[in-house]
Parts: sequence; structure tokens; C-alpha cells
Amino acid sequence: MQHSGNHAEGRDRGVDEFDLQLINALQLAPRAPWARLGAVLGADATTLARRWDRLTGAGLARVTAFPAAPSLPRQPMAYLELTCRNGTVTEVSRALAEDPGTLSIQFTAGRHQLLLTVSHPRELSWYLLDWIGSFPDVVAYETHVITRIPFQASRWHLHALAPGQRRALQAMAGPVPGPGAPPPVTEADQAIIGALAEDGRAPYGALGRAAGVSASTAARRLDRLLRGGAVGLRCDVARRELGWPAAAVLWGSVAYEELERAAADLEETVPELRFCSTVAGSENALLVVWLRAIADLPEVERRLEARLPGLRLTDRRIVLRTMKLMGQVLDGGGRYAETVPLRMGEPGARG
Repeated sequence: MQHSGNHAEGRDRGVDEFDLQLINALQLAPRAPWARLGAVLGADATTLARRWDRLTGAGLARVTAFPAAPSLPRQPMAYLELTCRNGTVTEVSRALAEDPGTLSIQFTAGRHQLLLTVSHPRELSWYLLDWIGSFPDVVAYETHVITRIPFQASRWHLHALAPGQRRALQAMAGPVPGPGAPPPVTEADQAIIGALAEDGRAPYGALGRAAGVSASTAARRLDRLLRGGAVGLRCDVARRELGWPAAAVLWGSVAYEELERAAADLEETVPELRFCSTVAGSENALLVVWLRAIADLPEVERRLEARLPGLRLTDRRIVLRTMKLMGQVLDGGGRYAETVPLRMGEPGARG
């Protein structure tokens, strides 16, 4: 694991409105140069860079890499619900967090204690039989294979900017995945992705050093990965510290066509929606919502059902604690503490 730095300064100074605007800007344009961001936010590049260093050093925000939706055919993903022996949840979650293929770990209120998001370049059967099977304190599990991701977490943002600012930032957001299969991820690409997991705004020179290539070659490789949909970049936040202390995972059923039709405007009509995917099974949809308070959940559900008339929610699980989020290990307060770089390339792939 790689450590993120000292959290003390951020705790002392807190987060102000301009910090929220800066984070929102990076949610919309994660690798935009500071000078271009400054032109939109009305601040100089040095001020923005200093503010961002403070936020990341305090574990409040991260720009990081994630497996983009087009990579699903090559990089299978699934949710795994685990039941552990009494008193072993913390120990099991700490061990699981060391694995690059275990992207996220959440402690939930429900019939299982842990909800994992798993992505592994090997077969999922290997993950279940050889990795999960090696934990004697895991007594049961359920697997839900992800089939599509119509609403990725990279679309969730703080809504701290004016519409004109958002449009300007979206125009500088970077490459958009095109049609077709994603490109293969080589060992050099994997090194770049690992560096991006630690710092999604790392300069091309640093990415090149990580991969043993020049800065210009690293830039070309990253552009290829982003345009091909093999990887994406997003700005995540320590939700509790930024005003979203509660979260829930909703299970249900909905026609995919209905979900795809409504996905375009869900981020505006249901800003609490963090993520939505379809899975193979009788309950074919999983939705994650971030909340100002648990009491807001019924109203959020009402708006979701209004936008998705065919949605039938069958279960709700409150997230009690997030231990890991997209390769980032969180401390007890929900701040980013360590990084476990994602593994997205086939072992031994060259290029």
C-alpha cells in the first residue's frame, strides 16, 4: 500500500465553499491544467494547486483511475456479499483491502456484513475459490455478476458550480470512450494505471517514469486507454467530511431499456444517485445513493421511481462504514489513507 500523507492540516482548516468548487471542477475535468481550471474558477494556478495539495494531504479528495464501463467484457466485475464469523469483520476487511482486485469494501446493515466490488483480470471463479476460499472466517457469500453500468460514479458531482462553469469544464474533460472493444492493457499500461490510482493528476513525466517510457509515450498510452474505454478517471471525496454522512445500497428490478432511457438526466433529477448497474439475477439492478441524512431515503426513492416508472425496489442496505473505495483504503473517519493500485492488465502482457 502507498500512504497519502498527513491529515492534520486539512482537519485544522476544514473545507470552504471554494474548496467545494475546486473539487467539483476536478470531478468534471480531472486532468485539466491548473491554468485552464483557474480561468473558469477565477483563481490563479498556484492557488488551485496549493488548495488541492491540502485537500489530498488531508485525505478529503482523490483523482484516481477506475475500470470504465466498456472494459466489462475484458475485465469482469461483480458484487460479492460476505457473511463472516462474529467478531472477524474488521480483520477480514483489512486482509481483503490488500488485494488489488477488491476495488471497494463496505460494511452494511443487512443479511450479509460486507459488500465487495470485485474486478479481476483472472476468472472470477479463481477469486472466489482460491482467494475468498482461503478465509476461514468467511462462512457464506453471494455473487452478483455485473452486466452493464449505465450510470458510473464518475458522473456524480457536488453541484457547487454555476451551469456556465460546468459547461466550460465539461468541454475540457478529456477523451471520451468511442465505440468498439477496449484496447488490451499491457504491463507498461498497467504501470501508468497504477500511478494514476495513486495520483490521477500525475504529470506525464511521472507516468512515463513509472512505466519506463518517455513523457510523450506515456501521454499517447493514456490517451489510448481513455479513448478505448479501458480505464477512466474520476475525483472521489470523503463523503462524510463533505456533507454526505449517509449512504445506502438499493436492490431491485427494472427494464434495462427504461434505465438506459432515464440515465441521461438522473444526475440532475436525483443528485443523490452515486452509481447504478445491472446484474445477472432475479434482482437485476443495484443503485448506490449518498444522503445528507438517512431520513432522506424515502424521498430519494420516490424520485428514482418517478424517473424509472418500472423500478421495483426489493431491498435496502444502509452503509455503516466504507473501508475501501475504488482502490483507496479509508481510515475510521472515512478519509483516504492508503492506495492499493488497481490491477487491470493480464499478468505478463507485453507492449
